[in-house]
Amino acid sequence: MENRCIVFNYSGRFAHFLKAEANASAPTYPIPPRTVLIGLVGAIIGLEKDMPQNVLKNAKFAVCGSSNYIHWHSANIRKIPPASAAYTIKKNDKGSSSEQKNTIIFQEWLFNPNFTVWALLPDKYQKEFENRVRERKWYFSPSLGLSEMSADIKFISSITAVPLETGSYEITGAIPCSKVKIDLGKVSNREIAIKSIQMPREVSEKRVFSHESYFIEMDSNTIPVRTSSAWKAGKKNIIWL
Repeated sequence: MENRCIVFNYSGRFAHFLKAEANASAPTYPIPPRTVLIGLVGAIIGLEKDMPQNVLKNAKFAVCGSSNYIHWHSANIRKIPPASAAYTIKKNDKGSSSEQKNTIIFQEWLFNPNFTVWALLPDKYQKEFENRVRERKWYFSPSLGLSEMSADIKFISSITAVPLETGSYEITGAIPCSKVKIDLGKVSNREIAIKSIQMPREVSEKRVFSHESYFIEMDSNTIPVRTSSAWKAGKKNIIWL
């Protein structure tokens, strides 16, 4: 795997990255988890269903960004499809099955999401992915979590990513909690809002997710940390998800 990564903008009108622990309601993660980014790359280069989590399991991603605000949207979900049409239709028939049931669920939507993504893929896929993003020629239409939420992908740059020595750095984007120690002295002197959140990192062929805890700065400011996992990507310091 070469240390040449592509940087691109990942944005749209709405986004919904369903939380793995959701039940009746449907809250969203504030940023796309690594599993979503794996699926996004798979869609752009045309990988078959369930292939991305295998062939891209060693891919590296970093992400930063946010949305303008969050809105709870109600959706009417049909649980049982209508019955087949009868051979004889009477004048007063309503044309639907009495067994049909609809249910209302609530989805948390991100409005005007705008993210910057760094992607370092296995050699076999890196060049094709970069060319498709540059030329805006994706195989399947990219989305922001749900297929109905179209995503716009814009190429920013192709840069060399270099691992850094252990030290103190200002890190851009989401940071795995296990890989850093936050510099509380610097944080206390700034107006920043750091949130800890658990998100999916990997998914198996049987759709079993493994999770990782991350630090996120809600306004996309850098976070001062001490770490041995930082990389220099252009002018930014990042840590892979």
